[in-house]
Amino acid sequence: MTTPMTTPMTTWSLARRSAWAHRAGFTGTALVLVLAGLLLAVAGVLGESGLRDSGLLVVLAGSYAGTVLTVVVLVVAATVSLALRGRRRELALLRTVGATRGQLRTQVGTEVVLVTLTAVPLGASVGLFLAPLLAPLLRDAGLVEADAALSLSPLPVLSATVLLLPVAWVAARLSVRETLRAAPGPAARASAVETTTIGVVRRGAAVALALLGLAAALSPLVVPGTVGSAGAATSAFLLVGAAALAGPSLVGWAFAHSARAERFLGPAGRLGVANLRGFAQRLTLVVVPLALALTAGTAQTTVDRTVAAATETQLRDGLHADAVVTAPGGLTPTDVDAVTGLAGVTAVAALATSPARVLTDADLDGVVDALAWEQTVVRSVAGDADLLDPDVSAGSLADLAGAGTIAVSSDATFETGFDLGDSVPVRWPDGSTSSPAVVAVYERGLGFGDYLVGPQTLDAHRTGRSADVLLVDADAAGRAAIADLGLEAATPASYAADASSADAAERRLSTVLLLGLLGFVLLAAANALVMTTVRRRGELRLLRRTGATDRQLTRMVLVEALVTGALAWLVGTLAVVPTVLGVGLGMLGPAVPPVDLAAYAVLSLAALLLPVLTAVPAAAYLVRRERAA
Repeated sequence: MTTPMTTPMTTWSLARRSAWAHRAGFTGTALVLVLAGLLLAVAGVLGESGLRDSGLLVVLAGSYAGTVLTVVVLVVAATVSLALRGRRRELALLRTVGATRGQLRTQVGTEVVLVTLTAVPLGASVGLFLAPLLAPLLRDAGLVEADAALSLSPLPVLSATVLLLPVAWVAARLSVRETLRAAPGPAARASAVETTTIGVVRRGAAVALALLGLAAALSPLVVPGTVGSAGAATSAFLLVGAAALAGPSLVGWAFAHSARAERFLGPAGRLGVANLRGFAQRLTLVVVPLALALTAGTAQTTVDRTVAAATETQLRDGLHADAVVTAPGGLTPTDVDAVTGLAGVTAVAALATSPARVLTDADLDGVVDALAWEQTVVRSVAGDADLLDPDVSAGSLADLAGAGTIAVSSDATFETGFDLGDSVPVRWPDGSTSSPAVVAVYERGLGFGDYLVGPQTLDAHRTGRSADVLLVDADAAGRAAIADLGLEAATPASYAADASSADAAERRLSTVLLLGLLGFVLLAAANALVMTTVRRRGELRLLRRTGATDRQLTRMVLVEALVTGALAWLVGTLAVVPTVLGVGLGMLGPAVPPVDLAAYAVLSLAALLLPVLTAVPAAAYLVRRERAA
């Protein structure tokens, strides 16, 4: 006869006592939740600061927050499932003595909620105070003003808690679903083993995610340019999620015909492979964070390189001048006139840029201006337009000679809906607002920006006319005369290479954010490996008492660690390949994507060695303790 949980106070009290009794298993979960809360809080601070002060920071925060949220959801779900999977036998025994399914679901869910409510606000609070350390990097990269400070409020802490609480609760419910669904007796017997089969719903979800991931990788075929490439960048995470859902079946399939290879491993190796085959679900939850680290790092670095390569290609192909003239402190009107009057100079086009904001969402105008008005750069073209070719697909750049006109890139057209004949609301640096009409659409938006105007349009809204770059057609004597003026004359190819490469400040910021994300994933993977190894204390004790030597047990765990790392590397590599190909196809066309092989090699090595460096020492420690006992 069962005893119902009569009051919420009783439920919370029992959950608190149970969580404390299982504190060893929840410690690793709490650590991951603390780090997850920290990352989400940092992303939240960047987003909140961008919404209040900087449109450019909103773009960075949105991109980073999307990646962080995807990674955090996968890692937290895997960690919570792994923590509760070790209690299958306990839950099955409670079922045999009369506990109902509802009682145990409530018990487990409440325990996880308690741990989440304790760990996430703690980590998010730490992240709230660590986020200002990024301010110098943001200022150097030009994302915030020199005197601006990041906004700090309780909102990122609250947001992180609200986001992670349902993730942890759902993961807890799903992790005990199989045990609670079975009858008490069979559930107790099945708690000692793991099946490689998965349910119909889970199988369908895995197939759907895999198909969605492949479709995302192929999206540049339908939507070329940066928009399609952004969709392809999500493919890797979708495929890793599919592998996580289908993991037990994939592991079972991978080891189905491994008997011939096991003959060369020796007794300890064969036992290690048998363990991996018999505990496929446990193996899946360890492989997912390792594969995710490889996937996230390789995808991010490849996207950065591909954007730089596409920008360089578009600039190089679009500059039809003999030389590109610049000056360290910027060109003055006197410099422009001097270059134009030099002997040997046959054509000159002046390019000037100005920061501006474009209204992309009228519904948010006056509500959240940072989202309604997109921060951008407007470039003006004056002089011989034949020296510049942004690859016009509709309209004509000649119409930019009139005031109140603008040309937009095809990427901007797709994102904002602006097309030929439409008016584009622009807020200029002098505080004025105008609505120039779209007279042309061009394809090389990465190289020349999303918006081009004529000099009359730009000069009407800024003071001090000057050019940032001069495109010059000149013979050798003319180029020599330009150098005599103290100006720098570069070839279009060298100028495109310099202009497309991120400066040192941007690289530092990108590296810090990526290292923070990868550090979280790798720590979560190490935590999962230690959790699974420590939980095997009874198994190692039994093997030792039945004749296995300490060396054999260590070799067994070593084989398991090597196979685990190899599977993680394989899953991560297979998941990231469609993303790499899709992003490259969208930005570079049918060409070899510029994969960052150094980053891929380092992350591959981490995926292969981390299981060895964590699981083997933990197992050796347990064996030594058992021998001492």
